[in-house]
Amino acid sequence: MRTCLTAGVLSALVGLAGCGGSSGAAIDLPPAGGGYGGLPDAIAWGPRLAGSELSAFAGADDEFGAAAAGGLGLAARAAPSGASQSSLVDADGRTADEMSVRVVRDADLGALAHEITDGARIIVQVPFPAPRQGFQLAAFTGLIPGIEPDLTSYPHEVLGVWAWEGEGAVGAFWSRSPPVPPVDFGPASPTGRAVYEGDAAGVLAAAGTATKFVADVRLEADFEGGTVGGAVSGFRGLTGAALDDLSVTLGETGFSRDGAPFAGDTTAGGVAGSGKWGGRWSDGAGRAMGGTFGFAADDASLAVLGAFTACACASGTAGR
Repeated sequence: MRTCLTAGVLSALVGLAGCGGSSGAAIDLPPAGGGYGGLPDAIAWGPRLAGSELSAFAGADDEFGAAAAGGLGLAARAAPSGASQSSLVDADGRTADEMSVRVVRDADLGALAHEITDGARIIVQVPFPAPRQGFQLAAFTGLIPGIEPDLTSYPHEVLGVWAWEGEGAVGAFWSRSPPVPPVDFGPASPTGRAVYEGDAAGVLAAAGTATKFVADVRLEADFEGGTVGGAVSGFRGLTGAALDDLSVTLGETGFSRDGAPFAGDTTAGGVAGSGKWGGRWSDGAGRAMGGTFGFAADDASLAVLGAFTACACASGTAGR
């Protein structure tokens, strides 16, 4: 069990229209476990989920709507853009937009919100306003329940999944607010081989249902050879119920020491299919990373899409 996932939040989402004046049901929040400044409409997050170091601040129920099922296989096989992976792809099968998030103070309500954009448009602000009809979001953070940092400057991650019936699209994201600083593989960086451990969250479609999950991720980076790879396993529902006995391998891929995003292929033991994963260093020194992953069976019996966060600070292997 890792002990030092950076406390925080971060995230990104899809190309919807601008969120001003949007309509639809309000995003469901988990039982209050934290927030900012005691404001009733402030960012809130719930208790830790199913043996993970993640808490939900949107979409805390297990089930995900039918909107996710259609594009899940395509998104699972799409090449990530940075740390975004979705069924909205270009002619080469690459995710069209990189989603990002930042914390803003809403001018009308005077409270904080996570503003999710696709680089050109504001997609939605969480927890307000309400998302567009047919838009679904599940967002997770590593913030410690009950603390109240100044999220406008406090480094944190947000990861999750979204679906939008308007474009029949689905996707996963990882992001960091404030943005990731330039990566410098200097004296403070790991050397030799380093193990990264953390949590994943996303949606798994099988037997006609789409279920949100949390899972465990373990990666190993070889800083001399410039490669990184690993696996996601231990899939379970947000309430802790075990899901399919599935392990998704994040195939070994190369990375450059300038900190650029990296990407590779995925497989799953005993299942004929394919998928993609990608990540990026998230702390400026190569000791933490975040990203997305997907896998889809060739016979369409199973598809999984999610995001992950992991760090090497508790592995005890960095520098060997």
